[in-house]
Amino acid sequence: MSHPQPTLRRPITSAGIVAAVLGASLLSYPVSAALTVYEPFSYTAAANLNTQNGGTGFSGAWSGATTATINASGLSYSTVPALGLAATTAAGTAVVNSRSVSATLGGNGTTTYFSFLMRPDNVNTARNAEFGLIGSANLWVGKSFSGTDNTHFVLESGTAGSGTGLQATTTTATSGTTVLLVLRADFASGNDTFKLYVNPTSVIEPGSAAATLTGIDVGTSLTSLQLNGNLGFTFDELKIGTTYADVVPEPGTWGSVFALAGIGFIAWLRSRPRTVAKKLPPAVPLPGH
Repeated sequence: MSHPQPTLRRPITSAGIVAAVLGASLLSYPVSAALTVYEPFSYTAAANLNTQNGGTGFSGAWSGATTATINASGLSYSTVPALGLAATTAAGTAVVNSRSVSATLGGNGTTTYFSFLMRPDNVNTARNAEFGLIGSANLWVGKSFSGTDNTHFVLESGTAGSGTGLQATTTTATSGTTVLLVLRADFASGNDTFKLYVNPTSVIEPGSAAATLTGIDVGTSLTSLQLNGNLGFTFDELKIGTTYADVVPEPGTWGSVFALAGIGFIAWLRSRPRTVAKKLPPAVPLPGH
């Protein structure tokens, strides 16, 4: 008579629970729609930025008669880990590095977001450190050396550092302090609107900007980006996307996910099956022995 085989049930371990929680966390993480441009500056330390051709979303290499160099380490902010290195400039040296993007920006009725990390290294009121959109008119983000404000982070137009159309934030450019700058560009058939957010703390776009600039039209065929300044500054993690969430990471999300991963691994180590030597039954003597 045959007997039904017993059903073996695998016990639910702490590792299994953590793995399930980790999987749910990963599935619930809001993945950004897409970055159209990303530059982590993953190059060789001390190399010239000129001719470097990494990152994604570009149509050519960095170029410039006066060039930044690659810093030995990347910048990091509370919600932005350093994934590569960074571009750095020397105080007193007028650096102009440009690069073209693959997609044409500036289309009427479109919105584009830009974000990057910037650290002033040698603050001087007579020097500038800026990131620019180069088009029919130019838009600059950073610290100016002229105009009504040369100590805070600003938006300005025209020539870099000139203070034209300058709109200042209340955040002071401080040597050795890294800031996260997020630019929203609303392109229109007439003048465009630019909004600057400084050190945003949420993945949700703020209701008000730190500075807003209107009154200029950069055109509908914007493709060129530029680093410009003689302040002495370090620049990193350039992102361009079509939504705010594309360019601003959610605070703490990945830290929590990686923490869960670590806990799960430890739990797996503790709960994994251990090989135990089986005790053999006593030998049965053969007949006649």
